[in-house]
Amino acid sequence: MSPLRPYAAKAIVEHEFDTDHLNVFITFRFAMDQSVKPPNNLWLCEVDDVLKAVAASAWQDAWTLLLTVPDIAVNPDRVTLEYDGPDKNLKITWDKQWEPWGPIVSVELPPVYTTRTFSTGPAPQDDVDVSNVNVLFLDCAANDMVIGGFVGGVNGQVLHIVRLCAAANDATLEHNEGTANQNIFLHKGADETLTGEYGGWNLACDGSNWYDISHAKHV
Repeated sequence: MSPLRPYAAKAIVEHEFDTDHLNVFITFRFAMDQSVKPPNNLWLCEVDDVLKAVAASAWQDAWTLLLTVPDIAVNPDRVTLEYDGPDKNLKITWDKQWEPWGPIVSVELPPVYTTRTFSTGPAPQDDVDVSNVNVLFLDCAANDMVIGGFVGGVNGQVLHIVRLCAAANDATLEHNEGTANQNIFLHKGADETLTGEYGGWNLACDGSNWYDISHAKHV
């Protein structure tokens, strides 16, 4: 029996949307030979039924291969991945090639968010980048801060805005400032300011704008 005979086994496909691209994770059932990997064009990735090129691939460990699919504008509804093999450079550690497979529906991974500390001011900021951010810390120790809009928010993202200090400077969110970016809609329909005190806001994004969810009614 040839040691390079294709090996019949399944793999798990998962993906996450990251600002402007997809990270697609392939988890194999057995330990793989990380010293080699197949050409990127053997991975056929369809995003909402449109074939997209795989720009890069990299082993994460002996079981997981990460594919990068660029030029993705929004979080897709459906992702499938097909392996157009076999290829001598995709094989298990005991030298069996991995067999080809037809389209496998990818499972979306929960988004991974991070924190960011922001201190720019006192001029109004209408394009604060909150890509993959779920906690935005405001440092007002040196100056007033005015935020009128965001960029990088995605549908379903929740942003906690937290003032870090009680310095005698203002931290202001502007209501519906009319920027060309993602505007902020506050519960009272007016700008809100924290001066010399701790506090913050909770906002939710619908992909286009941000909405105050700090209050259930006007208080």
